Amino acid sequence: MTVRIAVGQTPLTATLDEAVPAAVAAVEEAGRLGADVLCLPETCLPGHRSQPREVPDYTAAELDAAVEAVAAAAGGAGVVTIVGAERPAAAGREIVAVVAGADGSRLGVQAKTQIDPSEERDYVPGSGRRCFDAAGIRFAVAICHEAFRYPEVARAAALDGAQVVFVPHFVVTGDGSLARRWCDADNPYNEKALLCRALENTVYIAAVNSAAPDQGSASCVISPDGALLAQVPYGTFGVAVADIDPALADGLMARRFAPERTLAPA
Repeated sequence: MTVRIAVGQTPLTATLDEAVPAAVAAVEEAGRLGADVLCLPETCLPGHRSQPREVPDYTAAELDAAVEAVAAAAGGAGVVTIVGAERPAAAGREIVAVVAGADGSRLGVQAKTQIDPSEERDYVPGSGRRCFDAAGIRFAVAICHEAFRYPEVARAAALDGAQVVFVPHFVVTGDGSLARRWCDADNPYNEKALLCRALENTVYIAAVNSAAPDQGSASCVISPDGALLAQVPYGTFGVAVADIDPALADGLMARRFAPERTLAPA
């Protein structure tokens, strides 16, 4: 049995008026392509605050209505959809991924638990990790920095049975150029980190970035053996799909770690 997963590279937006139609268009395209699960970029609603444009503040009600609109589109297309959004909290804005079922219902939320130092002026970390079961697979969501810098997050997901780790993120180049080739030596390190997450855990990695003129990391699907299965061209709106075999994501490398030997005193 194969499952068709998709990554939807939406434009880098700065308002909900821009963001909601772009997210809905990606969901509808994923439906046309026969996808079972779609992942959208980090904070695609309303747009990541590290971008050059100013992003307005939105209330919890406004953000919830935006997520609901995308969830309704997911229900219409019959596609499980991972929606990147902000969530107001007592300490500040959290970054979250809301998982909408193929019927439009909400299956749960994963908060970003590790915030990059450059994001601390705009966001605060959430807490708690979980896996989701939908469309015939078990999957987890590791948002941007926590997937790139903290391999323990993906490892824990694999040990919890995740066959796919979705990585919505926002990554740009340092010099304003556009990345040209996946895992090129001149690209930022992020793609190489995700290749390692796939290989070191024997799971699929499905990563998705926003389309920007200085996009530095790909929206792509990586197999448990490190092969690039699908990619959206850098800097353009689009949806890429890959048919995956969940049985190949057995978590073997994650489960082989023996801390009782490795961490024992010499």
